[in-house]
Amino acid sequence: MGSLGPHDSNEGLIVFSFHHAWVLPTGYHYLYSYVLRWLGAHIGENVKITDIDTFLSCPINLLKLEIGVTTFGGVSIVPTELTLSGDHRVGQIMLGSHANLANGCSILPGSCLASETMIGNLTRISRETKSKYGEVFMGIPARAMPVQMPVMPKNQDHIEIIPFWHSCLSHYISKCLLLSIYSFGGLVGGSIIPTMLVCGLYRCRSYICYQIIEQIIARVSQDYAQFICPFLDNTQWLIRLFRAYGAHIGENTIMPDISSITDYHSMTIGDNVRLIVGTQIQGHSFEQRILKLAPVSIGNSCVLMSGSIVMTGCKLMGNNRLYPLTLIMKNDQLSWNTHWKGIPAQSYTVKAKLSRPTIVHDDLVKYQQGYDTINELFLWYERIASVYTSINELQFMNYGYADMDEYIDDHTGYYSRKLYEQVLANVTLTDQNVLEINCGRGAGAAWCVHTHASHSYTGIDPSQDVINLCQRLYSTIPRLSFVVANATKHLPFENESVDIILCIEATHAFDEPIAITQFANEVFRVLRPNGHLLWCDFCYMNGSGTSVYDLIANGELIIKEKINITKNVLHALDIQNKSRTDFIQRYIQSEEQEYFRRFAGLPGTQIYDDMSQGRSQYWRVVFRKKTITDMPII
Repeated sequence: MGSLGPHDSNEGLIVFSFHHAWVLPTGYHYLYSYVLRWLGAHIGENVKITDIDTFLSCPINLLKLEIGVTTFGGVSIVPTELTLSGDHRVGQIMLGSHANLANGCSILPGSCLASETMIGNLTRISRETKSKYGEVFMGIPARAMPVQMPVMPKNQDHIEIIPFWHSCLSHYISKCLLLSIYSFGGLVGGSIIPTMLVCGLYRCRSYICYQIIEQIIARVSQDYAQFICPFLDNTQWLIRLFRAYGAHIGENTIMPDISSITDYHSMTIGDNVRLIVGTQIQGHSFEQRILKLAPVSIGNSCVLMSGSIVMTGCKLMGNNRLYPLTLIMKNDQLSWNTHWKGIPAQSYTVKAKLSRPTIVHDDLVKYQQGYDTINELFLWYERIASVYTSINELQFMNYGYADMDEYIDDHTGYYSRKLYEQVLANVTLTDQNVLEINCGRGAGAAWCVHTHASHSYTGIDPSQDVINLCQRLYSTIPRLSFVVANATKHLPFENESVDIILCIEATHAFDEPIAITQFANEVFRVLRPNGHLLWCDFCYMNGSGTSVYDLIANGELIIKEKINITKNVLHALDIQNKSRTDFIQRYIQSEEQEYFRRFAGLPGTQIYDDMSQGRSQYWRVVFRKKTITDMPII
C-alpha cells in the first residue's frame, strides 16, 4: 500500500490503452485467468471474469483473486484513490474464495473481501469495508445486509468457459458475414439484412443444441449491437427491434440503447415509459453461478433515471419514478404512483416546499420578525424539523465527524453516525441504561440500539411533534423508547437509574445560566455512581454560550476525557456542503433557506466561520459522576 504521484500511473494507463486488443475474446474466456497470472496477478482456479479491461487498468501485482471468484458486467476495479493532498493512493485488492461481484459494483484500492462474500449491484467497496464469511453487501458506501447467501452447491455452474477456438471461429464467421452483407447490399441492405438475420437467429436460438452455433449467433448479435444499433438509440426503431426480439412494449416508450433490457421474451413494458441512459432492466440473475429467469413488468408512465437497475421478477405497477442509482431488488413489487431511491431501493415521498402558513408552532411570529440569536434559531428548527416527516434524507441533525484523509459523498447520514461513534469511542453501551438528550428525529438512538445492544435506550426532546415522529419511525425496535421532557427542568427518571447520558449538540441552546445549572444537577441526580455523560458541542472562546466547564461548575461531574475535534467537524461540513445545500434548495422556500443554512453550519455561515477562524471550538468530552471516593483525603 502506498501513494503515487500524478506521473507514476502512466504504466497502468499504457496497459489499459491496449484493451481494444481484447475485442476477440468474449466474456468468461479461459484465457483471461492465464493472461492475468502471466502479468503478475495471483489468480486462483475456476475464476470467471466477464470483462478483462477493468483488471488491466489496475496494478496487476496488487490483485489477488482466490478460487471460484466470479465478476459480472460493469464491475469497476479502481486503480487508485486521489487523496486530499493530490496523490494517487494504491493498495492490494483481495477477493476471497467464491466472492461474487455483481453488475456495476466498484472495488477501491485496499479492499479485502472474505470468502463467499456477495457484493450487490451498484455497490462500492473500499478499504473501510469489513467483511465476514458469507455476508451480503449493498449500497454506497457498502453496508452489510441482514441476510446471508445459502451454501453454494458444488455441482452446479451455469456459467460456461468459452474455448479459444470457439471465439476465433465465431469472430471470423461473423465478420465475414458482416462484410459480405455490406459489400453486396450497400448502405441500405447493410442495415436491413442484418436486422432480419439477427431477429431470426434470436428467435430460433432455443432450438440450437451445438455450443459453437450458439457462439456464432451470439457474436453476430454482438456485432449488430456494436455497429448498427447505435444509430437506433432513442428512436422508435429501437422499440420495433425489441418487439421483433420478442419483448412486449407499449406505445410512446423511449429507450436509450440496446443494452437497456435483456431477455427480451420476459419483458413487458407499458405505454409512455421513459428510460434514461445507463438504466438496465434484467430478466435474469446468476445466483452463485446458477442462472434464474423471471418475467419483468414495467407499468404505464414509469420513469427510470440514469444508473437505475430493475432486477428479475420485479413488477412496477405504473407511474413509478426511480431516481438515479436506484436498485430494485429481485421480485420487488412497487405500488402505483410511488417514488423510489437508494441501494436497495426505499420508498421516497416528494413533499412540496413548505409555505409559512404550514408552520403552526408558537415560534412563528418570532420567525417572521427575524432572530436575534443563533440559539433561538436552533430552538425553532428543532421544532419545525418534525414537519418533514416523510423525507428520508433528514435523519440526523448534527454536523458530523470525518477523518482528515476521508472523502465520501454521502446522503445517508454516514458522517453523523461517525460523530456518534466518536462520542462512544471509549465507553460501551452494552447492557447499559442509556438516555439521549434532545434526540431529534431518533435516527441516532436507533443506530445506537442496533449497534451497541444497550439494556434500555430512551430519547427525550421538549417537542411533542418530534417525539411523535420518533415513535412512528422506530416504535418496533425493542428496548428503545421516546419521551417528551425538557432536560433543563426535569429528567423523568428516578435517582441513580441511568448508566450513560448522551448529549450531542444540545447544550448550545441552553442560553440561560440557570438552565445549564439545572441540567447539570439533573444529570448528576439520575446518573448511577461512576456513570458517564458523553457530550459534544461547540464552545465560544470568549465565554459566551455553554462551555465545557459550565457543566462541572456544581462540582458533581469530573472531566475524564476532553478532545478537540474542530478540524474533523469542519471537514465533515465541507464534504456534506453539496448534499445539504441540495436538500435545502429542494425542500425549503428561497426566503427561508438562509435560516436552514445557518442551522446546518454550512461553509460561509456564522457557525462555520467561527470554528474555522478560531472564535469557537468543537469538543468531545467524557464526564464521570463524582463519588465520595473522588474526594481528596485531608
